[in-house]
Amino acid sequence: MKKYLALLALGGGLWACGGNRDKQQQVETVSRGEITVAVDESLEPILKSEQDAFMAKNKYATIHSVYVPELAAIQLMLQDSARVAVVTRNLRAEEMKVFTDHNLRYRAYQLATDAVAFIVNEKTPDTLITRSEIRDILDGKIKKWSQLRHGRGKGNITLVFDNANSSNLAFLTDTLQIKDKANAPIYAVKNNQEVIEYVQKNPGVIGVIGVNWISDTNDPQYPKFMKGIRVMAVGHIPSDDLDDYYQPFQYTIALKKYALARPVYLITKEARRGLGTGYINYMLSDPGQRIILKSGLLPATQLLRLIQIKNF
Repeated sequence: MKKYLALLALGGGLWACGGNRDKQQQVETVSRGEITVAVDESLEPILKSEQDAFMAKNKYATIHSVYVPELAAIQLMLQDSARVAVVTRNLRAEEMKVFTDHNLRYRAYQLATDAVAFIVNEKTPDTLITRSEIRDILDGKIKKWSQLRHGRGKGNITLVFDNANSSNLAFLTDTLQIKDKANAPIYAVKNNQEVIEYVQKNPGVIGVIGVNWISDTNDPQYPKFMKGIRVMAVGHIPSDDLDDYYQPFQYTIALKKYALARPVYLITKEARRGLGTGYINYMLSDPGQRIILKSGLLPATQLLRLIQIKNF
Protein backbone atom coordinates (compact mmCIF):
# COMPACT_ATOMS: atom_id res chain seq x y z
CA MET A 1 0.00 0.00 0.00
CA LYS A 2 2.86 2.40 0.80
CA LYS A 3 4.18 1.85 -2.73
CA TYR A 4 0.83 2.88 -4.23
CA LEU A 5 0.59 5.96 -2.01
CA ALA A 6 4.12 7.05 -2.91
CA LEU A 7 3.34 6.88 -6.62
CA LEU A 8 0.18 8.91 -6.13
CA ALA A 9 1.99 11.53 -4.08
CA LEU A 10 4.53 11.94 -6.86
CA GLY A 11 1.75 12.36 -9.42
CA GLY A 12 0.07 14.98 -7.27
CA GLY A 13 3.34 16.89 -6.94
CA LEU A 14 3.80 17.01 -10.69
CA TRP A 15 0.31 18.45 -11.08
CA ALA A 16 0.90 21.04 -8.38
CA CYS A 17 4.07 22.14 -10.20
CA GLY A 18 2.28 22.57 -13.49
CA GLY A 19 4.94 24.86 -14.96
CA ASN A 20 3.63 27.32 -17.51
CA ARG A 21 0.17 25.80 -17.78
CA ASP A 22 -2.49 28.47 -17.87
CA LYS A 23 -4.01 29.03 -14.41
CA GLN A 24 -7.50 28.99 -15.84
CA GLN A 25 -6.91 25.48 -17.09
CA GLN A 26 -5.94 24.36 -13.58
CA VAL A 27 -9.34 25.24 -12.09
CA GLU A 28 -11.01 21.86 -11.74
CA THR A 29 -14.45 21.30 -13.24
CA VAL A 30 -16.29 18.23 -14.48
CA SER A 31 -14.27 18.39 -17.70
CA ARG A 32 -10.85 19.71 -16.67
CA GLY A 33 -8.26 19.02 -14.02
CA GLU A 34 -6.17 16.05 -12.98
CA ILE A 35 -7.25 13.14 -10.76
CA THR A 36 -6.25 9.61 -9.85
CA VAL A 37 -8.67 6.71 -10.26
CA ALA A 38 -7.99 3.40 -8.48
CA VAL A 39 -9.11 0.39 -10.51
CA ASP A 40 -9.36 -3.26 -9.58
CA GLU A 41 -6.70 -4.89 -11.74
CA SER A 42 -9.15 -7.42 -13.17
CA LEU A 43 -10.98 -4.52 -14.89
CA GLU A 44 -7.92 -2.95 -16.53
CA PRO A 45 -8.78 -3.46 -20.24
CA ILE A 46 -12.21 -1.83 -20.15
CA LEU A 47 -11.11 1.08 -17.93
CA LYS A 48 -8.18 1.85 -20.22
CA SER A 49 -10.67 2.23 -23.07
CA GLU A 50 -12.93 4.51 -20.99
CA GLN A 51 -9.99 6.66 -19.88
CA ASP A 52 -8.62 7.11 -23.41
CA ALA A 53 -12.04 8.08 -24.79
CA PHE A 54 -12.76 10.55 -21.97
CA MET A 55 -9.39 12.29 -22.27
CA ALA A 56 -9.73 12.48 -26.07
CA LYS A 57 -13.05 14.30 -25.58
CA ASN A 58 -11.79 16.59 -22.79
CA LYS A 59 -8.37 17.97 -23.72
CA TYR A 60 -7.83 19.68 -20.35
CA ALA A 61 -8.63 16.55 -18.32
CA THR A 62 -6.01 14.06 -17.15
CA ILE A 63 -6.99 10.76 -15.59
CA HIS A 64 -4.25 8.75 -13.88
CA SER A 65 -5.51 5.19 -13.48
CA VAL A 66 -3.70 2.90 -11.05
CA TYR A 67 -4.45 -0.82 -11.39
CA VAL A 68 -4.20 -2.55 -8.03
CA PRO A 69 -5.94 -5.35 -6.08
CA GLU A 70 -9.53 -4.46 -5.26
CA LEU A 71 -8.98 -3.91 -1.54
CA ALA A 72 -6.11 -1.52 -2.29
CA ALA A 73 -8.31 0.38 -4.76
CA ILE A 74 -10.98 0.87 -2.10
CA GLN A 75 -8.46 1.98 0.52
CA LEU A 76 -6.87 4.50 -1.85
CA MET A 77 -10.28 6.06 -2.46
CA LEU A 78 -11.22 6.08 1.23
CA GLN A 79 -7.90 7.74 2.10
CA ASP A 80 -8.45 10.42 -0.59
CA SER A 81 -5.43 9.20 -2.55
CA ALA A 82 -7.80 8.40 -5.43
CA ARG A 83 -10.96 10.26 -6.40
CA VAL A 84 -12.85 7.24 -7.73
CA ALA A 85 -12.60 3.49 -7.10
CA VAL A 86 -13.72 1.03 -9.79
CA VAL A 87 -14.45 -2.31 -8.12
CA THR A 88 -16.70 -5.37 -8.28
CA ARG A 89 -18.56 -4.94 -4.98
CA ASN A 90 -20.26 -2.34 -2.85
CA LEU A 91 -18.45 -1.19 0.26
CA ARG A 92 -18.84 -3.13 3.48
CA ALA A 93 -20.28 -1.54 6.62
CA GLU A 94 -16.89 -0.79 8.16
CA GLU A 95 -15.70 0.83 4.92
CA MET A 96 -18.87 2.93 4.54
CA LYS A 97 -18.29 4.33 8.03
CA VAL A 98 -15.72 6.69 6.47
CA PHE A 99 -18.57 8.39 4.62
CA THR A 100 -20.74 8.81 7.71
CA ASP A 101 -17.78 10.05 9.74
CA HIS A 102 -17.25 12.83 7.18
CA ASN A 103 -20.97 13.54 6.68
CA LEU A 104 -20.74 12.45 3.05
CA ARG A 105 -23.45 10.76 1.05
CA TYR A 106 -22.38 7.33 -0.14
CA ARG A 107 -22.31 7.33 -3.93
CA ALA A 108 -21.93 4.09 -5.86
CA TYR A 109 -23.03 3.63 -9.47
CA GLN A 110 -23.19 0.41 -11.45
CA LEU A 111 -21.12 0.72 -14.61
CA ALA A 112 -21.54 -2.73 -16.10
CA THR A 113 -21.97 -6.42 -15.45
CA ASP A 114 -18.74 -8.38 -15.70
CA ALA A 115 -18.16 -12.08 -15.07
CA VAL A 116 -15.51 -14.39 -13.71
CA ALA A 117 -14.20 -16.59 -16.52
CA PHE A 118 -12.46 -19.96 -16.23
CA ILE A 119 -9.82 -20.77 -18.83
CA VAL A 120 -7.84 -23.92 -19.56
CA ASN A 121 -4.98 -24.86 -21.84
CA GLU A 122 -6.09 -26.02 -25.30
CA LYS A 123 -4.63 -29.47 -24.52
CA THR A 124 -6.89 -29.88 -21.49
CA PRO A 125 -9.82 -32.14 -22.47
CA ASP A 126 -12.25 -30.74 -19.90
CA THR A 127 -14.19 -27.54 -20.61
CA LEU A 128 -17.39 -28.11 -18.58
CA ILE A 129 -17.83 -27.29 -14.91
CA THR A 130 -20.63 -26.31 -12.51
CA ARG A 131 -20.99 -23.85 -9.66
CA SER A 132 -21.17 -26.71 -7.18
CA GLU A 133 -17.99 -28.28 -8.58
CA ILE A 134 -16.16 -24.95 -8.31
CA ARG A 135 -17.37 -24.71 -4.69
CA ASP A 136 -16.17 -28.23 -3.98
CA ILE A 137 -12.75 -27.48 -5.49
CA LEU A 138 -12.42 -24.42 -3.23
CA ASP A 139 -13.59 -26.51 -0.26
CA GLY A 140 -10.98 -29.16 -1.05
CA LYS A 141 -13.60 -31.87 -1.73
CA ILE A 142 -12.76 -32.16 -5.43
CA LYS A 143 -9.06 -32.52 -6.11
CA LYS A 144 -8.82 -34.34 -9.44
CA TRP A 145 -10.15 -33.74 -12.94
CA SER A 146 -11.68 -37.22 -12.92
CA GLN A 147 -14.01 -36.18 -10.08
CA LEU A 148 -15.85 -33.69 -12.32
CA ARG A 149 -19.14 -34.91 -13.78
CA HIS A 150 -17.76 -34.53 -17.30
CA GLY A 151 -14.13 -34.99 -16.29
CA ARG A 152 -11.86 -36.78 -18.72
CA GLY A 153 -8.52 -35.38 -17.65
CA LYS A 154 -5.94 -36.87 -15.34
CA GLY A 155 -4.07 -35.47 -12.39
CA ASN A 156 -4.89 -32.81 -9.82
CA ILE A 157 -6.72 -29.52 -10.41
CA THR A 158 -5.05 -26.21 -9.56
CA LEU A 159 -6.89 -22.87 -9.64
CA VAL A 160 -4.66 -19.97 -10.74
CA PHE A 161 -5.61 -16.44 -9.60
CA ASP A 162 -4.21 -13.01 -10.43
CA ASN A 163 -2.90 -12.31 -6.91
CA ALA A 164 -3.30 -13.32 -3.28
CA ASN A 165 -5.86 -10.52 -2.71
CA SER A 166 -7.71 -11.23 -5.95
CA SER A 167 -11.22 -9.82 -6.37
CA ASN A 168 -11.92 -12.88 -8.51
CA LEU A 169 -11.12 -15.14 -5.56
CA ALA A 170 -13.04 -12.92 -3.13
CA PHE A 171 -16.08 -12.99 -5.41
CA LEU A 172 -16.03 -16.78 -5.62
CA THR A 173 -15.56 -17.33 -1.88
CA ASP A 174 -18.36 -14.86 -1.05
CA THR A 175 -20.78 -16.07 -3.74
CA LEU A 176 -20.17 -19.76 -3.12
CA GLN A 177 -20.03 -19.27 0.67
CA ILE A 178 -16.58 -20.71 1.19
CA LYS A 179 -15.79 -20.29 4.89
CA ASP A 180 -12.29 -21.75 4.83
CA LYS A 181 -10.15 -21.97 1.72
CA ALA A 182 -7.17 -23.50 3.52
CA ASN A 183 -7.59 -26.74 1.57
CA ALA A 184 -8.19 -25.04 -1.78
CA PRO A 185 -5.62 -25.84 -4.51
CA ILE A 186 -4.82 -22.18 -5.20
CA TYR A 187 -1.81 -20.68 -6.94
CA ALA A 188 -1.40 -16.90 -7.26
CA VAL A 189 0.59 -14.94 -9.84
CA LYS A 190 0.77 -11.14 -10.17
CA ASN A 191 -2.08 -10.11 -12.48
CA ASN A 192 -4.71 -11.35 -14.93
CA GLN A 193 -2.33 -11.25 -17.89
CA GLU A 194 0.06 -13.55 -16.04
CA VAL A 195 -2.84 -15.94 -15.36
CA ILE A 196 -3.46 -16.17 -19.11
CA GLU A 197 0.23 -16.71 -19.83
CA TYR A 198 0.48 -19.37 -17.11
CA VAL A 199 -2.48 -21.31 -18.53
CA GLN A 200 -1.01 -21.07 -22.03
CA LYS A 201 2.10 -22.87 -20.76
CA ASN A 202 0.55 -25.33 -18.28
CA PRO A 203 -2.11 -27.92 -19.18
CA GLY A 204 -4.08 -29.20 -16.22
CA VAL A 205 -4.71 -25.89 -14.45
CA ILE A 206 -7.77 -23.63 -14.42
CA GLY A 207 -7.11 -19.91 -14.74
CA VAL A 208 -9.60 -17.53 -13.12
CA ILE A 209 -9.81 -14.08 -14.72
CA GLY A 210 -12.15 -11.15 -15.30
CA VAL A 211 -13.95 -11.86 -18.56
CA ASN A 212 -13.22 -8.37 -19.93
CA TRP A 213 -9.65 -9.58 -20.57
CA ILE A 214 -10.90 -11.88 -23.32
CA SER A 215 -14.32 -10.48 -24.32
CA ASP A 216 -13.32 -7.64 -26.68
CA THR A 217 -12.67 -9.29 -30.04
CA ASN A 218 -11.58 -5.92 -31.49
CA ASP A 219 -8.77 -5.56 -28.95
CA PRO A 220 -5.38 -5.92 -30.70
CA GLN A 221 -4.30 -8.12 -27.76
CA TYR A 222 -7.25 -10.51 -28.21
CA PRO A 223 -5.49 -13.01 -30.54
CA LYS A 224 -2.46 -13.08 -28.23
CA PHE A 225 -4.57 -13.70 -25.12
CA MET A 226 -6.72 -16.39 -26.76
CA LYS A 227 -3.82 -18.29 -28.31
CA GLY A 228 -3.56 -21.73 -26.74
CA ILE A 229 -6.49 -21.41 -24.33
CA ARG A 230 -10.16 -22.38 -24.19
CA VAL A 231 -12.91 -20.81 -22.12
CA MET A 232 -14.83 -23.21 -19.90
CA ALA A 233 -18.63 -23.39 -19.95
CA VAL A 234 -20.27 -23.17 -16.52
CA GLY A 235 -23.57 -24.72 -15.47
CA HIS A 236 -25.86 -23.72 -12.63
CA ILE A 237 -26.47 -27.36 -11.71
CA PRO A 238 -24.90 -30.68 -12.76
CA SER A 239 -26.46 -31.91 -15.99
CA ASP A 240 -25.86 -34.46 -18.72
CA ASP A 241 -27.30 -31.98 -21.25
CA LEU A 242 -24.40 -29.94 -22.67
CA ASP A 243 -26.83 -27.13 -23.52
CA ASP A 244 -27.13 -26.42 -19.77
CA TYR A 245 -23.54 -25.12 -19.71
CA TYR A 246 -22.76 -21.57 -20.84
CA GLN A 247 -19.67 -19.55 -21.65
CA PRO A 248 -19.53 -15.92 -20.42
CA PHE A 249 -20.84 -14.25 -23.56
CA GLN A 250 -22.72 -10.94 -23.48
CA TYR A 251 -26.10 -12.55 -24.16
CA THR A 252 -25.64 -15.31 -21.55
CA ILE A 253 -24.83 -12.66 -18.95
CA ALA A 254 -27.86 -10.58 -20.01
CA LEU A 255 -30.20 -13.58 -19.81
CA LYS A 256 -28.67 -14.65 -16.46
CA LYS A 257 -27.68 -17.99 -17.94
CA TYR A 258 -24.02 -17.63 -17.01
CA ALA A 259 -23.69 -18.67 -13.40
CA LEU A 260 -20.97 -16.31 -12.14
CA ALA A 261 -21.65 -12.77 -13.32
CA ARG A 262 -20.90 -9.77 -11.10
CA PRO A 263 -21.54 -6.01 -11.11
CA VAL A 264 -18.88 -3.33 -11.65
CA TYR A 265 -19.25 -0.24 -9.44
CA LEU A 266 -17.94 3.32 -9.58
CA ILE A 267 -17.54 4.65 -6.02
CA THR A 268 -16.47 8.16 -5.08
CA LYS A 269 -16.03 10.35 -2.00
CA GLU A 270 -16.01 13.51 -4.10
CA ALA A 271 -17.97 16.09 -2.10
CA ARG A 272 -18.53 18.52 -4.98
CA ARG A 273 -18.98 18.28 -8.73
CA GLY A 274 -15.38 17.88 -9.82
CA LEU A 275 -13.57 15.88 -12.47
CA GLY A 276 -14.41 12.63 -10.70
CA THR A 277 -18.12 13.36 -11.17
CA GLY A 278 -17.52 14.30 -14.80
CA TYR A 279 -15.65 11.05 -15.46
CA ILE A 280 -18.38 8.97 -13.80
CA ASN A 281 -21.09 10.79 -15.77
CA TYR A 282 -19.22 10.11 -19.00
CA MET A 283 -18.86 6.38 -18.29
CA LEU A 284 -22.60 6.16 -17.54
CA SER A 285 -23.55 8.21 -20.62
CA ASP A 286 -24.31 6.76 -24.04
CA PRO A 287 -20.70 7.05 -25.35
CA GLY A 288 -19.26 5.46 -22.21
CA GLN A 289 -21.82 2.66 -22.22
CA ARG A 290 -21.17 1.99 -25.91
CA ILE A 291 -17.56 1.26 -24.93
CA ILE A 292 -18.88 -1.29 -22.43
CA LEU A 293 -21.13 -2.79 -25.11
CA LYS A 294 -18.30 -3.03 -27.62
CA SER A 295 -16.04 -4.68 -25.06
CA GLY A 296 -18.40 -7.65 -24.68
CA LEU A 297 -19.61 -6.77 -21.19
CA LEU A 298 -23.19 -5.90 -20.28
CA PRO A 299 -23.82 -2.13 -20.00
CA ALA A 300 -25.66 -0.92 -16.90
CA THR A 301 -27.64 1.94 -18.46
CA GLN A 302 -28.04 0.92 -22.09
CA LEU A 303 -30.47 -1.67 -23.41
CA LEU A 304 -28.95 -4.70 -25.11
CA ARG A 305 -30.90 -5.83 -28.15
CA LEU A 306 -31.11 -9.61 -28.34
CA ILE A 307 -32.19 -11.15 -31.64
CA GLN A 308 -33.43 -14.73 -31.76
CA ILE A 309 -32.83 -16.48 -35.06
CA LYS A 310 -35.19 -19.34 -35.84
CA ASN A 311 -34.41 -22.15 -38.24
CA PHE A 312 -37.24 -23.01 -40.61
